[in-house]
Amino acid sequence: MSVSSIRIYINMALEYLDSPYRVDDVEPNLQQAEQRLSSLSPDDAGPLIAQIADIRAKLDNMVKPADARQVKAAQGKIRQARDYIDTNRGNLTPSDKDHIEDLFQIAVQYLDNIADERKADKLKAPVLAEIAQVRAQYGTNTTAPPPPPKPATPPPPSQQFYDAKRKVFWANDYFTTPGRVEQTEPELAQAEQLLQGDASREADALRAEMAALRDQLADMVMPSDEAVVRAAQRDVQSVGDYMDRQRAFLHKSDTIEELDGRLQKVVDEGLSKIKHPRKAEQLKAPVLAEIARLRAELGIAVKDRTWQPPMAPCQPPTNYPQTQYQQVQTQRSPEPADTTTLTLSPSDLSLLNRAKRTLLQARSNIESRRIQDVESLLFDASTALSPLADPHKAALLAEISQLRSDLSAARVEEDTRIITSELDRRLGSIESDLGSDSMRYSVQSYTQRFEREDVRRILTPERYRGYEAKFTELMDKNAAKLKREVLASAARAMAGLEERLAGNPFMGLQGYQVSKVDGEVRGLRWQVERELRQLPEEDADRASVEGELKRLDAKLAGYSDAWAKAGLHDEVRRGWAVVGEEVKGWEGEGFELGEGGATALDEPQMPLTRLAIRRAQYYLRGDTYVQRTRDENPGDEVVAEVDRDAEQLLEAAGTKMAEAFDRVMGVAEGMDTPIEDRWLREKPGYLITGAEGTFEKTRFYELVVGRIRALDQRWKDELAAVHKGREGLCERLTTEGVQKWPSIVAGIRTVSGFDPSSARPGDAVHLQGVYNRAGWDFGGEYGFSMRFNGVPLGGFYEPYINTAMEHAAYGLKLRIDDHEAWDLVGVVLGPGSINERTKRTIRRGMDTEEIEEWLPIECLRMRVIALRAGPVVVGPQS
Repeated sequence: MSVSSIRIYINMALEYLDSPYRVDDVEPNLQQAEQRLSSLSPDDAGPLIAQIADIRAKLDNMVKPADARQVKAAQGKIRQARDYIDTNRGNLTPSDKDHIEDLFQIAVQYLDNIADERKADKLKAPVLAEIAQVRAQYGTNTTAPPPPPKPATPPPPSQQFYDAKRKVFWANDYFTTPGRVEQTEPELAQAEQLLQGDASREADALRAEMAALRDQLADMVMPSDEAVVRAAQRDVQSVGDYMDRQRAFLHKSDTIEELDGRLQKVVDEGLSKIKHPRKAEQLKAPVLAEIARLRAELGIAVKDRTWQPPMAPCQPPTNYPQTQYQQVQTQRSPEPADTTTLTLSPSDLSLLNRAKRTLLQARSNIESRRIQDVESLLFDASTALSPLADPHKAALLAEISQLRSDLSAARVEEDTRIITSELDRRLGSIESDLGSDSMRYSVQSYTQRFEREDVRRILTPERYRGYEAKFTELMDKNAAKLKREVLASAARAMAGLEERLAGNPFMGLQGYQVSKVDGEVRGLRWQVERELRQLPEEDADRASVEGELKRLDAKLAGYSDAWAKAGLHDEVRRGWAVVGEEVKGWEGEGFELGEGGATALDEPQMPLTRLAIRRAQYYLRGDTYVQRTRDENPGDEVVAEVDRDAEQLLEAAGTKMAEAFDRVMGVAEGMDTPIEDRWLREKPGYLITGAEGTFEKTRFYELVVGRIRALDQRWKDELAAVHKGREGLCERLTTEGVQKWPSIVAGIRTVSGFDPSSARPGDAVHLQGVYNRAGWDFGGEYGFSMRFNGVPLGGFYEPYINTAMEHAAYGLKLRIDDHEAWDLVGVVLGPGSINERTKRTIRRGMDTEEIEEWLPIECLRMRVIALRAGPVVVGPQS
């Protein structure tokens, strides 16, 4: 097992260590790596063991995301308790303490859900210490019911767990998106339905995250409640404005009753619509306080009313910074009773009250972050105070100055909140997309927002540099992660490549299989190169892997050469083995020499021996592929060995065949020249052809073929001498026949003017200079046939004529040429029939075809009684 294959598991463990949701896969990969360390030497295994120990140390110090969420949820409950205490200024009733204790119990339950038992105590300690501190400071209950026992082996998440997880993700996104807060709870409700019946630890962690989000959602004022509060403030302000304008009529009972009814309508029909589970009373408090003040001015007692305003001040919104809120509360010390209002005129008092109400509205808007109209409200308040004397408006002008300062701080804080939330969300996208294809889009989105002018103008230099550092850190993490992924992927491909090249992958393969394996090996190499191209050329890790790749290339080249050499040897041996199989048994072939006659010159019939000669000769001197193999591999032992085998086969088979030809020639050379046996006379030619085909380009060629040619030439010379003598005899007999023919004709009474159409049986006719067409134009049923004056003639030879012609042709070996003109005398026998050669054209489908037929026709039969044909001259008297 190679070092690189073990590093694959270590690199995967490092990758999972950086992924919050894959931490559980770190230990299995480390175990896989440890199982393979036994095959390494101590020097190679030492660094790997140290690296595994370092990863395990980091894993021990890491808090799992699920446990971190439990701690965060518990801390959120403690913050909620502290906010409640601050809202009530530390004055807690027993019911308040019970409420705070309930929050603490929920926090403890979150802590009990921590799955990592090794880190549980360490993670719980600071949270429990803070709970103990609050309990000791405010005297809340210290006894709590024991938490329910956890199951020993929690089941795995259900199939719907991941759908619920996506719902929670979108709920978090809607919670942080302006204008979409109201969509948070429906997503959480759907997630809760999906988690029904899921008792896994992951589902409990997700429920804790949902509970924490619901806690935050419960602290947030919904737009619908804000709208109700604004409408109630407008209605109350309209009552106050009416009182300022109509103070001369405020003593009338019907006016007082009408105004009190309008104020009560605000309470019954307006404020009653506020449904906030926690802050309903706090949202109502400023409006009810203003209603109480107006009723006090009207002289209306409030003791019989069904609702009393709370004594506690309004709690700031959750998204308002606590430190700033505390600062504002500190600056707003309780105001002493204003006795100067007693000296104001009704109109000035009306202006003063209007200014107070406007400032109250402005402060409420600042605290709730509805700062769009605050400047207009401050302007209205300043305008209302302008006619008043300084002693009467000094306190309110100071408050206006303070509100402007608070407004400026709120604007900066709100702009900062908007910018930081956008940047944090984009940084979160970058962090979640580390190493993915969508990373560049997240980076582009962040940089476009971060480079805008308002970011540098609004953020403090420290916070601006913090975002720069965070972005740089994430980019470094991304580069490191990409590098780890690239090296891990390259290592996996290298491990596969090393595994394939552990031995020669080509040995024992042929043809397509070799191409397939070569393609697979080159594919693994291409994968390594593809991954390395993503790293800079000067990267040290890339250079290291490329060095290993070169080593494997050399190894592959060596394997390829070894396979090629082995394949060459196998191919050479296999090719020669095919020859051996083809000529197998040639040694046992025998040859029986003919006893004489035509069989004496028969070619020796030893086909396997002849094939062995031809195949061995072709292998040694005719096969261009084999010759190229010799040229490309000079001195190769296997090639030389097979060549020696071929030479031995050629020599042995050639010697055997040459001896057989020698026996044949020994018999042939002792024979007389076959003058009359044409077939035997032509046997040497056939024997020459066979010997040339057998011994071509061998050392036996001249020895065997030359001997046969000598015999053939001797026979030809002797036959030429015989033919020359026969030609002289033929000429002499032909001359004598011409001289003798007139006397033969004179002894026969012939009719003159022969006309076949009027000839009578028994007439003797003399035909001069005619050509015998028997076997040419007519069939062979007549010895002589011709067409005379258009009439076919068919003549039978007298027996003595047949005897004379056979003696000339077979006895004297003379040539009777039917291409020469003949003379004959024939006796008419009468009509008969003869077969005539006929050609006609027939149609076969769309084609035409010419056929030859021998059709019977009428003829004039005769008996030939005298004939002069070349050397043959015969008549009745001869």
